[in-house]
Amino acid sequence: MPEIIDSYSHIGSEAVLDEFEKVNPSVELSSLRNAPRLFAVDGRIDYLDRYGIDQQVISLVGPNMWLGADPEDSFEAARLANDEVRDIADQYPDRFLPIGNIPFLTGEYVDEARRCIEELDFHGLQIFSNINGRMLDDEAFEPFWETVDDLDVPVWIHPQLHDWHDYDEGSTWIYKMMGWPFDTSIAVARLVFSGIMDRYENVEIVSHHLGGAIPYWIGRVRSWYQTRQEEPELYTNPDLADLSEPLDAYFDRIYGDTAVSSQGESYPLRCGYEFFGKDNVLYGADYPFGPEKGEYWTQTIPQAIEDLDIPEEHKRKIYSENVKSLLDL
Repeated sequence: MPEIIDSYSHIGSEAVLDEFEKVNPSVELSSLRNAPRLFAVDGRIDYLDRYGIDQQVISLVGPNMWLGADPEDSFEAARLANDEVRDIADQYPDRFLPIGNIPFLTGEYVDEARRCIEELDFHGLQIFSNINGRMLDDEAFEPFWETVDDLDVPVWIHPQLHDWHDYDEGSTWIYKMMGWPFDTSIAVARLVFSGIMDRYENVEIVSHHLGGAIPYWIGRVRSWYQTRQEEPELYTNPDLADLSEPLDAYFDRIYGDTAVSSQGESYPLRCGYEFFGKDNVLYGADYPFGPEKGEYWTQTIPQAIEDLDIPEEHKRKIYSENVKSLLDL
């Protein structure tokens, strides 16, 4: 068996839910209590052992519980969440690789990002693909990206819901299913084309669900960028930064995990591998979510990797070597 490091999983804490319920109660928040495997640390070790997973990156669960929350009211809950993830990792330091959760990107949350790395010794930071509808290249978030550049740690982007148009709460699951890959794609594209990744050369991104739709859309992305460079007089209102490097130089700093939510289809993984290349695909199973209480994808993703017609060396990179290089392990 190859060494396996799961680069994207989620974990929760009853203490965090209790604290957050005081400031932003919601159906989303309450529903997390219905999955006790989110909080069962010993049970998670059993899961890792059963599937031969050597280590697991753990991040705080539940992006949607932050929707509509007041950043000032939620700050203590955010700090507690990071402390809880650190405590969980400390119980099994050889198995868990913790990353911090930064739900908002201004003010004291920028200081919290620094605390996560410098005091809690996290391996990176998780943010969301939009912050209550504000895009990640918003001018107000510039100090956050400056801090990330200074800390020189990767940023995991988890998709977040947004009111693209009116929809009822009962349809939220459809927007997670179809809208999350879209929102991830928009977030990554804006970081590139706004110049964030040009200004901050140490920024590296782990995009959940194998980059959303970007691997499928990449030809369209490159074509649109080329036409706007060649005929600026035809496209009079493109909000594009004057990038100093070729487009692919920025995509080379973006990674995608294998959690494409497939049910036996191999082409999404092949598409992601063709786009990201051998060095930027990371094994990730999105545990504890998915069919069979989060274990279906853990069973099927390795087979999908094995079915790829690629060198064994590249498979080892996907399973563990790429994330070890990214995290300097």
